[in-house]
Amino acid sequence: MNLETFFIHDTSEFIELKNNVNNNFKVKNSLPNKVFQEKYNYFLFEEFDWTMTDDFWKVIQKISVVTNDDYVITGVIDPDPEEFFYNEYNYYNWAKLPLNLTSEQYLSVLDLGPQKNPYDSIQYISETVFWLSSSNKWAIWGDRSYGVCVLGIQDINIIEKLLPILKTWRSIDESVLNWIKINFDNYVIPNDFIDTLTENYLNNNKK
Repeated sequence: MNLETFFIHDTSEFIELKNNVNNNFKVKNSLPNKVFQEKYNYFLFEEFDWTMTDDFWKVIQKISVVTNDDYVITGVIDPDPEEFFYNEYNYYNWAKLPLNLTSEQYLSVLDLGPQKNPYDSIQYISETVFWLSSSNKWAIWGDRSYGVCVLGIQDINIIEKLLPILKTWRSIDESVLNWIKINFDNYVIPNDFIDTLTENYLNNNKK
């Protein structure tokens, strides 16, 4: 299987996907501010590094069965996929992933960089990454600098079906803050960061 074919090479296809990404994410924002569009109303957190593992892909596959997805788009937001990556390598570091990929193939896609610089792969250069379902029922924002990713879900009616799959994902709590605080000087998160993050991502017992 030629994994390079999963990456977006055509500019018109990229623009179409980019419009959809912008309809789901506030791509100019960053945590602790709102990075999802308002239609997302339920949020869970995991560690960022876990998104680069085979277990993460297995969870994505299980979620996608519940939401009837055909594929998942993953891509880098920071560094800029156009001004940096396309201009340098003549393709985009966004990939349309069929859900029958094995975990090993998923990891290989993340690890696959341009021939002239293999280390400019999603695995190594991404600061901000997204995963977006073809159904647009869920999306994930990954922030390497804070060590977390956030799952946003639109339809709260599917939460009960998804929670057994999302056993390790957490609402805002002390564990999530512990993941984040190691990225701050002296492991101290500013109070305004905590307040803003909590205000934007607390689920308020939504079901």
